[in-house]
Amino acid sequence: MICAVALSLIILHRADGGEVIINPAQVTSLRATAGSLGRLAPHGHCLVGLTDGKFVAVIEPCGDVKKLLEGGPAR
Repeated sequence: MICAVALSLIILHRADGGEVIINPAQVTSLRATAGSLGRLAPHGHCLVGLTDGKFVAVIEPCGDVKKLLEGGPAR
């Protein structure tokens, strides 16, 4: 019996230009950094919530992150 597991990861970017590799199965929420959240991530556009309770601030807009999570290309 052969069992294959496909693992697809997405690559996002921090404000300092560094890459963040994320497993889509571990993403719990996306939050735009508008308003008071902007103080938490002044150069980020989206806070990506993870299953471990942590957040990653990325420069990609949440709409683009959502498209990547769904398997489509970002704009």
